[in-house]
Amino acid sequence: MVLAICLISMSSLKAQDKKVWTLKACVDQALSKNITIQQQALSTKSTRADYFQSKMATLPSFNGNLSNNWQTGFAINPATNLAKEGVSFRTNYFGVNSSMPLFNGFQTVNTIRLQKSNVMASEMDLQQTKNNITLNVCNAYLRVLLNIELMNAAKSRVASSQAQVDRQKKLYELGGVNKSKFLQLKAQLSTEELAAINAENAVMQAYLELWLLIEVKPDLSNTVELPNFEAINIEDEPRTLDAIYEDFSKVSPDVIAASHRSRSAEITHQVAQGGRSPRLTLSAGLNSFYSTQSQTGIGDMQYRSALIGAGEYNSTPIPIYTLAPIGYSSYKITSFNDQFNRNLGSSIGLNLAVPIFNAWNVNTNIQKTEINFQNSRLNEKLIRNNLYRNIAQSYVDFKSAYKKFAANAENLAANKEAFEVADKQFELGGMSMADYLNTKNSYISAQANYTQAKYELVFRRKVLDFYEGKLLY
Repeated sequence: MVLAICLISMSSLKAQDKKVWTLKACVDQALSKNITIQQQALSTKSTRADYFQSKMATLPSFNGNLSNNWQTGFAINPATNLAKEGVSFRTNYFGVNSSMPLFNGFQTVNTIRLQKSNVMASEMDLQQTKNNITLNVCNAYLRVLLNIELMNAAKSRVASSQAQVDRQKKLYELGGVNKSKFLQLKAQLSTEELAAINAENAVMQAYLELWLLIEVKPDLSNTVELPNFEAINIEDEPRTLDAIYEDFSKVSPDVIAASHRSRSAEITHQVAQGGRSPRLTLSAGLNSFYSTQSQTGIGDMQYRSALIGAGEYNSTPIPIYTLAPIGYSSYKITSFNDQFNRNLGSSIGLNLAVPIFNAWNVNTNIQKTEINFQNSRLNEKLIRNNLYRNIAQSYVDFKSAYKKFAANAENLAANKEAFEVADKQFELGGMSMADYLNTKNSYISAQANYTQAKYELVFRRKVLDFYEGKLLY
């Protein structure tokens, strides 16, 4: 159903200039457009941001604060610290504060190391994703080539059978052969025509899978480059399995990523251990405030005479008076600049925090990070084992494909020669229809098996080349 919809969609497109895609062009297109690669690239970018932030954590924090408060009723005058009733005033507070950890059990330094290791692991994940996509594109590309060759062989057989049917038809009309022989050949032609149609559909399906994989809109005008595989010459693999694994394991993105993750888990454990350490922090601040309750007198100060005691003069008591200030005649709110400068204060301090008991959280975190570290080591070993298993399977698959191709090449040559002889004998009437069709069908089967074995060998060689660090295109 999906194929039918896509075929209808492709046939409705306007004709465009024919574009021939090489394997390199397909791989480059996939690497630039594949969504999985783009998602992994974003993940790597996020990890780099975490690494940058961990380095910035070594710098002191610096923050400013500003508040605007209205108070009514009973309140404390911020200028005099005296409580009053029935007041209404506004106060603004200003401040800048800074703090910097001087020692925290090396957690900041270890976090930087941790995030750097995470970046390296993420970059290797990105490379592994690209490698997987490249192999998938190569496989899809070779499937297209395989199905094209099978389709061409099927069409060639149809053309050959059509010529044979036309020849037998003339002989039948002239009375040279019976009708049964002619109809058997015609039935064989119909079978081969159906096989050709199925082969053509398989080509379109293979193309569809390739275009979707490399994020290209399906278009009938697009084709792939057809390499010359007529004289295929792939040498047997001279290196041993262990030698291939030994070299590739040193550069395998999967293995390197696992190694970095194991290192990250180890550093995470060190960060958790830092939770037991005392913390020494340096802090500093600069603060001031402004309030409408702060008043400044206008004009001259008013005074009054006030009795402050008594003395004697010739045994006569004499009162003593002084001038006491009673305030100004009027007041205004102290200006912002005067209040800001007058109320400006600074602070600097050292704070030492010693962890004593925190509901066992620190110890639990240390235990869990130790378990995670051990698990990461096992995971690294598992990845190495899986890599060895994959290389071993690819090695065995190539050896098997190499022998299979050689056997199918010999089988094709023998069946081709047998069919050529049978074809001539059949034309001369020296072979029965049943024997002829059996010989032809054996030749058709040998052709298909040879073609499949050839492309399987090419793909297995590509996979092994990948593990040997060779270019795939």
